[in-house]
Amino acid sequence: MGKASILSLPLLLLSCGDFFGRKTRLDFIEVPQYDNALIAYVPLLPYWEGFQMPTDFCIGYDELIYVADSGAGQIICLDQAGRRLGSFRLPGVHAIAQDRRLDLLAAAPKDTLIGGQLYRLEAIYRIRLVGSQGYGLAHARLVNTLVHPFYFKSTLALSDTAVRFRRIKVLGDNSYLVTRNGRDNDPAKFGGPDDAVLRFRSTDEWQEAITVQTSTGERPDFFQGVWGLAVPAHPPQSPFVSRRENFWVGLTTPALPLKIYAIVPKEGEQGRFYEAEARWAPEDPRLADGFIATPGRLGRPEGLAITTESQPYLIVADAEKDSVYVFTLSGLEGVFPPAASSQRPVRVSFGGRGKGPLQLNRPTAVAHYKKVLYVLDAGNRRILRLRLTTDF
Repeated sequence: MGKASILSLPLLLLSCGDFFGRKTRLDFIEVPQYDNALIAYVPLLPYWEGFQMPTDFCIGYDELIYVADSGAGQIICLDQAGRRLGSFRLPGVHAIAQDRRLDLLAAAPKDTLIGGQLYRLEAIYRIRLVGSQGYGLAHARLVNTLVHPFYFKSTLALSDTAVRFRRIKVLGDNSYLVTRNGRDNDPAKFGGPDDAVLRFRSTDEWQEAITVQTSTGERPDFFQGVWGLAVPAHPPQSPFVSRRENFWVGLTTPALPLKIYAIVPKEGEQGRFYEAEARWAPEDPRLADGFIATPGRLGRPEGLAITTESQPYLIVADAEKDSVYVFTLSGLEGVFPPAASSQRPVRVSFGGRGKGPLQLNRPTAVAHYKKVLYVLDAGNRRILRLRLTTDF
């Protein structure tokens, strides 16, 4: 027998037991214990303030923060330390996103002269940040404008003046989704009812008003009071940005018991169709302390985001309940403790009307980036930054 074999024999014996073959005791090893009461979001100070009427914001693929300040009539750019880097005038701007080409997409009204009469119509603006003098809002210019309803038809109805675009989210291939509200919700109307989720190609061509397939058939009018919107694609810029085309929506119509749906595209014999996956976890107290499927759990989910970590969560900003909720993608409220993914999630939702560190007044948008949760606290005219205690 060689030296290597002789040396390995005692190690083999010790790994299985002691010299006399007795089994080695392992109960001296301490298993980490986590106090679930200490798992919570804590604010990172200072707040980012000085806005007039912020309504939406995004974290761009250039890793800067863009705020739609409707009151100031400006898009404001901040770095990750909260320093203002520039602004771009766009009166009434109320929704903002950035695609992977680093163009901004913004929603704001546009005064439009039709037949000698001036109408204020909703529009989507494409803003190019790259100019001959450099990059940023100081060098930005408008390169395209889509005015409702002329991106899909050539005539104007009086009800078109009441249409608003609520949220814009960009998919991994630079096509983008828009949530739209209005008062004409005839499901048979050309272009779909006003309450709709629209899809545009990366070239700004209107592609479709998404119709949802349900157990009772096709539902063009599925998105009643649609507002909040989230997609899987998110910064940083990378070849690994998700190309999945599923998305999540928040509905605000009061009579609806369920306000959040996951929408999934599928392929059938007659081509692509969309299904609403509402198979959220059942209300079983053994699973969690709260559930997304509880009737009345949410009021006005105006802001949605998917976290950027390996264990994704759905974050909901509820403008009616002045709260931010965190759910697993199966609909359980809370986050799982570290190294204990089989345990019940710990509730970390927060809010309630006020101006305190964890209080809110009409939160309308949320984002998550590099383990930091950003909340647009619109009523308090500020942006909050928070972090889970387990992420420090």
